[in-house]
Amino acid sequence: MGMESQVHETGLMGKQPAIGRDRQIIGLDEVSAFIGELRGRVDPFALASWVEKEAYELNSLTRTEATFDTKPECDPGIILSVLTYSYALGVFSSEEIVRNCRTNGALTTLAEGKFLFRQELTRFRRRHRALLTELIARVFIRAVSEWFALSAGEMAPYLNTYLRRAAIERLDIARHLDAVDE
Repeated sequence: MGMESQVHETGLMGKQPAIGRDRQIIGLDEVSAFIGELRGRVDPFALASWVEKEAYELNSLTRTEATFDTKPECDPGIILSVLTYSYALGVFSSEEIVRNCRTNGALTTLAEGKFLFRQELTRFRRRHRALLTELIARVFIRAVSEWFALSAGEMAPYLNTYLRRAAIERLDIARHLDAVDE
């Protein structure tokens, strides 16, 4: 298949495509499939590690703790990490996330063994949507970079935009599921 056909298939139409270290063009369909199947493709503890690293970097850039309540019921960093990890894997129901905190080893580690409540998660998601969106997008970007062997700074703008939109979609799904559960 020629370069022109490959570029057309990725839907780029003249934009610079992302090319992995193996010199293959990375299409949105591949990225979409990968993000949709994170649970089966990425080690749970590797994903938890990425969540922690990205949360740390985001905190150092923006001082996220200043946006949290002064006396939260639970460490907001824990809730942020638990929600990010869950939404990245496609677990959207707050009730299911609470259950997974007791049964999923990586999620239990992120939760630091604390028992979270559905209402805490829902309230946090509502109050910190922009922060969650940014962290989920950063985790997606890291996951795609790792999986497709992209070096830092090689993420094509169209992939960056796509992954940020995917993060927003994940939060929208969670919001709708929690509205049904209430």
